[in-house]
Amino acid sequence: MKCLSLSGLAMAAAMLIALPATAATSVFTTPLSGAGEPNPSSLATGMASVAFDDVLNTVDVNLSFAGLASSSPFGHIHCCTAVAGNGSAGVKVEFTGFPAVATGNYSKLFTLSDAAFDTLLAGVQAGKAYVNIHTPGAFQAGEIRGFLAPVPEPGTYALMLAGLGVLGWAAKRRQQT
Repeated sequence: MKCLSLSGLAMAAAMLIALPATAATSVFTTPLSGAGEPNPSSLATGMASVAFDDVLNTVDVNLSFAGLASSSPFGHIHCCTAVAGNGSAGVKVEFTGFPAVATGNYSKLFTLSDAAFDTLLAGVQAGKAYVNIHTPGAFQAGEIRGFLAPVPEPGTYALMLAGLGVLGWAAKRRQQT
């Protein structure tokens, strides 16, 4: 009976491995600050999370922000800078319906064309896309921004912990000899 259960589990695992790739949702996040802006003096802060669904070609944007200089903010995702993590680029996703508050949240799902989705996702994966919130006046060119970076999957953490465990074991073994 035990042998049958183990062989059944092995067969199920093999079938799962053989399944074709399906929809992938990639999540990217960034803290938002005045660093990197033309006028980097803003004390405002924020956080952005952007999820890409490669089947539906959707971009799910979730932002929180606090302490903006004006209650008339506007924002977008810019892409693609010449150098990863630095520079400026054109607007790729305009945040419509942005709330008229200096502190708040914004959530919106955008559906893009195939070409626009592919270009933006490639730029984000290369570290060449950033979320930017602007306010009128001194921060018209941008008040807070952040370059999007991938959120590691749980398997990445498990692999890293296993590697650290092996390094610890090797170090302990060396000490003993």
